[in-house]
Amino acid sequence: MALDTSNNSQLVRTNLWSNEIKDVLQEELQLDKHVRWVTDFPDGDTLNIPTLSEMTVRNYSEGAQITLDDPTTGNFTLTIDKYYQSGFKIPEKFRHDAFYVSQAESNFVSKLTRALMEQKESDIANLQASQTASNANTINGVNHRYVATGTSNAITLADLQKAKLAFDKAKVMSGNRRGYFDPTVTYQLQQISNVIQQDVYGANQHIANGMSGTTRVGRFAGIEMYESLFLDNALAESITATAPTSGALTSVSAYANMICGEEAFIGAMRAMPDMKSWYDNNTRSDVYHVTTRYGIKLYRPESLVVILSD
Repeated sequence: MALDTSNNSQLVRTNLWSNEIKDVLQEELQLDKHVRWVTDFPDGDTLNIPTLSEMTVRNYSEGAQITLDDPTTGNFTLTIDKYYQSGFKIPEKFRHDAFYVSQAESNFVSKLTRALMEQKESDIANLQASQTASNANTINGVNHRYVATGTSNAITLADLQKAKLAFDKAKVMSGNRRGYFDPTVTYQLQQISNVIQQDVYGANQHIANGMSGTTRVGRFAGIEMYESLFLDNALAESITATAPTSGALTSVSAYANMICGEEAFIGAMRAMPDMKSWYDNNTRSDVYHVTTRYGIKLYRPESLVVILSD
């Protein structure tokens, strides 16, 4: 008698399950690095920071009555207004029956904190909304919010150079200027031949070769450029701006690319992600739960430039 699959199919496993579990790919989190997190905030939910004005210089003649100006002061407030949670449970029956329960449990536990970190990254990116929408947000005569000037609102080198001008006019320190751009911007820059083949600075192999697994795009006009997948998108604005001209977006799917200077954002962490786990007798489940509290805000409007690109 021959053993063949047609007569002995019950001896053949038609479906095999691997010990390996496929996980999702995760992007790099980096916007947090550009927030100045204050530490002298031991209690309460609102931090007050006094702001001071500059002094006025006047002409003076010998023997004339002196003029004394009254310095002005203001108040910057930062509020702990973000309170998030993330959690899951594993029912007792599922633990009994599931082959992959141990692997899934450890994986999901680590993702609880990761989910809150991604939420914080998104909240920081949303600080672009601190500017007035559909407005040039002009400071010292230069726009700090404008539409990319390339074809179909693509980023151009002139747009980056204008951001440098905006920072220079606003006296923003040049040592820590970083831009966060959607990957479409990198794609657009790779279409510009003089970005790849620079006669003066040499070939930019970093961007030409696809950045070799890093989010750093390059350095242009004194701005360190990085890719981010957390930027606000689906924006539709019409901005009247000074040269270079910047008009309406040609679509309603624009990205709010952010360029940040010194002390652009400030934040306070009231409670770091705090993991709690317990057995819930009411549902006969193992419960894992994480909470976090913090506040973030635009600290120096002059240190933020937003370029809307499609």
